[in-house]
Amino acid sequence: MWVYDYPYWYIVGGTSVATPVWAGVVNAAGGFAATSQAELTTLYTNSGNASDFRDILYVTCGPNEGYLVAAGWDFCTGIGSPQGLGGK
Repeated sequence: MWVYDYPYWYIVGGTSVATPVWAGVVNAAGGFAATSQAELTTLYTNSGNASDFRDILYVTCGPNEGYLVAAGWDFCTGIGSPQGLGGK
């Protein structure tokens, strides 16, 4: 995520960005599973559906940009970018 702090732009990310995004998706979808494990199971089960998640295929991240993405789950993007509430 790009953040502007006059007079500079910075790139930040990780759990500081991902956690609120997923919390918003889960909350907006209208309910929570009984446990975190059940919630994650729903997300990972639906992660292969291209209409629910956009799999990020071309990027590097991490210390010195040393991690590469791959199809499916990867260290940089997890299960990808949510496309609406369908994956929940």
